[in-house]
Amino acid sequence: MIPRRLVAVGNLEKVWPAVPEDVAAEDLKDAFRSYFGAEWAEVLDAADKSFAYNAANSAYFAVRDLRVVENLTLEQLLEKQGGCRPVNIIAS
Repeated sequence: MIPRRLVAVGNLEKVWPAVPEDVAAEDLKDAFRSYFGAEWAEVLDAADKSFAYNAANSAYFAVRDLRVVENLTLEQLLEKQGGCRPVNIIAS
């Protein structure tokens, strides 16, 4: 298996696992704004995709202190950071 390369790392800020289903676009965007305190189009990574594409998600999460890492595997990143702390990972 070829190791996957990381593209960014950050700290998990907030998770919204109870996304309402079968709601109108504006209602979901309003609920998103209420939960995260930010406009959908300003912060959603795939905001340029269709509403149906984004509404199919079962959860959303916010990441703070996001920074780009280039061409590192998880193992390399852990070695670089000392590797002694357990990590929580969300991958997509």
